[in-house]
Amino acid sequence: MAVQDWKAQQYLKHAAYVADFGHDALELLAVQPGESILDLGCGEGTLAEEIQSRGAIVTGVDTAEDMLQQANEKGIKTCLISGEKLNFDNEFNAVFSNAALHWMQDYKGVIRGVVRALKPGGRFVGEMGCDRNCRIIRSAMENVFAENPAFGPYKSPWIFPPPETYMRALKEAGFSVTYHTEVERKTPLETGMKGWLQLFTSSLTEQLSEAHKKRFYKETIKHLKPLLYSRSKGWEADYVCMRFAAYLPLKPT
Repeated sequence: MAVQDWKAQQYLKHAAYVADFGHDALELLAVQPGESILDLGCGEGTLAEEIQSRGAIVTGVDTAEDMLQQANEKGIKTCLISGEKLNFDNEFNAVFSNAALHWMQDYKGVIRGVVRALKPGGRFVGEMGCDRNCRIIRSAMENVFAENPAFGPYKSPWIFPPPETYMRALKEAGFSVTYHTEVERKTPLETGMKGWLQLFTSSLTEQLSEAHKKRFYKETIKHLKPLLYSRSKGWEADYVCMRFAAYLPLKPT
């Protein structure tokens, strides 16, 4: 699987709403001054900066160097590391993640790393796409690949588990899940569907020639226009997310 190519300015241009939507999960985190908090998939650091402004000591991790550079400029301590290969041990009061966990294919490995990173009694709060997230968009992309064998196989860049599957994985890892909900969020796309596709599918289209890439965008948009575009609202994405909070026991059981 190719690695998604993230550029901070491109991300802010096409998807600044992602951090805006993360504020509900941030409130669920209930930051306490002096806490040590890991922002898992911190991106360019918008929410990490907000957490730090509330008095916490923040470490941000991500795999995108350009995004981490932006986070560093906001005063965030960062580490270039995959969420599937966390190497922290009993260091944090909380782990927070917004719109990043669904990019980490080995979700059980991520959860194990979070458990190791947390102190006893530590909490894990996050928001991520669930199985219904972008179902219309994903179906269109899969159909376009099926209609164009020269593109090669369709390999989803994401892991979108059903909420019950992810909650069960948290419990099996030792967490007590105290809150979870699903959020249906039709989201306006100010730079259109092509902007969305260019930003979020670079790992999917990296294997394509420029001609095939243009065909992919054109045909996917054609599939989606009757479903996600209107003159009154413009383009929208069919986001459906799950938000959760879970705690580790204070002492091993």
